Amino acid sequence: MTQKHLLSDEWYQSLAEMIALIGNNDFSQCFAQLCQSLTGYDSTVLIAFLKYQKPSLIFSNLSSKDETPTLGPYFDGAFLLDPFYDLYRNKAADGIYRLSDVAPEVFSETEYYRSYFKNTRIIDESAMMVKITEEICLSASFGLRDGSKPRELQLRELRKVFPILASTFRQHWSRENQLAPLLDKGTTNGQFGTTLEAAFSNFGSLYLTKRECEIVKLILKGYSSKSIASLLEISVDTVKVHRKRFHNKLDISSQAELFSLFLEAISMVPLGAELDPLHYYYSSQEIVDKNLTRP
Repeated sequence: MTQKHLLSDEWYQSLAEMIALIGNNDFSQCFAQLCQSLTGYDSTVLIAFLKYQKPSLIFSNLSSKDETPTLGPYFDGAFLLDPFYDLYRNKAADGIYRLSDVAPEVFSETEYYRSYFKNTRIIDESAMMVKITEEICLSASFGLRDGSKPRELQLRELRKVFPILASTFRQHWSRENQLAPLLDKGTTNGQFGTTLEAAFSNFGSLYLTKRECEIVKLILKGYSSKSIASLLEISVDTVKVHRKRFHNKLDISSQAELFSLFLEAISMVPLGAELDPLHYYYSSQEIVDKNLTRP
């Protein structure tokens, strides 16, 4: 796809075509083409984040090669560790966010990156976050993948036109024919989404102390010991002590084992359950260990 320069006649023509499609099912495809031609990214995924629900896929132009490793694990639970999903949960302002600016400082060294993100082949990603209603926020994720031709990404240009793009988003998804499917997806996914949220919040709560649980969640999100110490206002040595203690309690020895344990445990949580996912995991394994005692 040839990049179009902002203020060019061709770009304004494409913008007019997109605006004309507000309320039409072809809007998302036109939006993706417009933004990719402007920024230099080569893929677009639109996701709806709904309060107390599992995220819902709205649109994707991923190739068949990238669709399965990107979307499958994401909606199975990896989204809980996604820096962009974290922005939504923390009620970040509408805007354009680049992954390198919002991810933990050692993101490429995290198990989330090694076990999931690396398989997506994404080498650069940015997201446009737009709140549609009190219940719905949309994320347009633009990706550049390994093997793409070298290019200069134009995020500054995207930020310039963000108010226009955000306005078209709100106009399009305020139409009944576009809003209703989002709400229907929320109804379908609601209990499952709430279950996963509870699973993340309660992970380790039956077996670890409150502080250990806090540190585990930050590690899963990709924060280093130094960053965790700063966030929790404790020393790095104290973080290391807590890590050693919960490694012993959970019978693990690395971040990779913690990540695998987390994904396997949340996959076993029954619909609507709110207990620690480790309860279901250890029950299924019939594990009885002296280390697995409540704090």
